[in-house]
Amino acid sequence: MEFKCDDHLRCTLKCALDLSCVDLEVYVALLKKNPSTIEEISELIGKDKSTVYKSLQKLLEKGLAERDYRILRGGGYRYLYKPVPFREFKEQMLRAVENWSRTLMESISELEKMDKARIQKALESVL
Repeated sequence: MEFKCDDHLRCTLKCALDLSCVDLEVYVALLKKNPSTIEEISELIGKDKSTVYKSLQKLLEKGLAERDYRILRGGGYRYLYKPVPFREFKEQMLRAVENWSRTLMESISELEKMDKARIQKALESVL
């Protein structure tokens, strides 16, 4: 079942959590195949391994993914990635949305203090 707000939710998550579309794709891939290697995620979403690696690093930094390793029989090791439990994801998402909302409200308050010309200039700088 698809929700009408899927695009809005995706946009909100991207903005609030400072994630790219690829970062979200990688996170969803982790949900589908848990745990996963970079190679498996790359194949699943059709993106280059270096792109997947960068997104995984971002997800790890933000605490949305975890990394473990397995020792291989022939020597060496392989990293396995998994999403954090949904409860943790939800808590982080709520905190991020609250912070994002607070920042947005502060920005709107600043706009109210500006004259029309400065507002137009500020809006043009982000477009």
